[in-house]
Amino acid sequence: MIALLFTELSFMPPSVDSAQNTAVTPMGRHLLVDYWHCNPALLDDKEALVQILTMAAQAAGATVMSIRSHTFDNQGVTAVAILAESHISIHTWPENGYAGVDVYTCGTCDPMQAHHSICKALSAKRAECVEMIRGREHSQQSIILGARNAEPHFGLEDDNSWFMESSVPGKRNGNVRHGFSIDKLVYNAKTAFQDCLIFDAPVYGRVLVLDGIVQFSTSDEHIYHEMIVHPAMFLHPKPKRVVIIGGGDGGTLREVLRHNPEEVLMIDIDEAIINAAAKYLPSLNNGGFSDPRVKLVFEDAAEALRRYRNAFDVAIIDCNDAVGTSAKLFESRFYQTLTEALDENGTCAIQAGSMLDEEFLIETRKLAETHIGSTVGFKLTMPSYHCGEYVFFVASKVVEPHCPSVEKLSELQANRGVKTRHWSPSMHHAAQVLPPNSSLW
Repeated sequence: MIALLFTELSFMPPSVDSAQNTAVTPMGRHLLVDYWHCNPALLDDKEALVQILTMAAQAAGATVMSIRSHTFDNQGVTAVAILAESHISIHTWPENGYAGVDVYTCGTCDPMQAHHSICKALSAKRAECVEMIRGREHSQQSIILGARNAEPHFGLEDDNSWFMESSVPGKRNGNVRHGFSIDKLVYNAKTAFQDCLIFDAPVYGRVLVLDGIVQFSTSDEHIYHEMIVHPAMFLHPKPKRVVIIGGGDGGTLREVLRHNPEEVLMIDIDEAIINAAAKYLPSLNNGGFSDPRVKLVFEDAAEALRRYRNAFDVAIIDCNDAVGTSAKLFESRFYQTLTEALDENGTCAIQAGSMLDEEFLIETRKLAETHIGSTVGFKLTMPSYHCGEYVFFVASKVVEPHCPSVEKLSELQANRGVKTRHWSPSMHHAAQVLPPNSSLW
């Protein structure tokens, strides 16, 4: 017999009496939503799901009367929020990363707001939604499909003709869809740590997507990789020992090797991504994976880096956004470990995020300043992103990172023989310029 846990929460907000006594017509909006690639632990957390339903009801403008939830021994939760305007229910399958949600509201509530709230809370990488209008008392058809059913879902279309990006963190999550027409699906696999998708697009060339988030395209990856590498590498007078955190596609490694370092340690948790990039995106590493100066380590960087003290001149943090396995790389504990791994003249480049997410950028900059030293941002624009300007930070233990001068950078570039397509000494300084009222750095 399956043991069942039972929870009931009752809510008595001031508006309950009026909600119960106000005449409401039967007509309402009914959403059926499938959420995929959600956090399995969250899907098995009864208390968290109860809170998610409560926030969803509030977002829709509905009144919660009570909530019941059940946790099953063989994993999975069913929870139902009884509303004055009808109900919201969720059924989860943690082992599949899936949640099925039913939202039905009458009156002036907006169930679509509940959907957006749940999608964001579950960090769903893909969602499919069907909307119905029900209870049309004086119409020939009591039930009709809502106009929003034309709304595309996240991820790959069923026929692999389009990819829809909507899982990015920050303000854009669930609020912006970014679509790519697909000429050819090159690679689609789930590794031990993340989903990996590679496809050819008519405008951008070959595109890499990890966990539903576009990383770059072959038409613009040089912008990303040159801007994350060269500001930090030129800031150090002799960058001989370099560590790369993440960077499994190989582009950062390619740019680091242009400076002719003696040793490069590259730590990436996911060997499968490196193998896929080597096969399907070979121009990124450009032979770097087999360079004798390069050591590849397939571990959690937060743990692997603990083995090193005063070992590196430059560190490049080229990880995914601050979600999933990369979240710990944006925490104070990791920055302390990183600082200890750098030598006394160490510099560091940090993949940060969109200019739209100002609070997160400020938090990241303060972490770098607290643990490493003076920190400045470098802006760039990636055509394959939909966030406008993007930001990398450079921090140094001893040098002001807005330096060197254009003249000094030109001299260093010539001496090291570093050829670039986007970065230049002038671009180096232009990328640091902020609008007059900004205080991001």
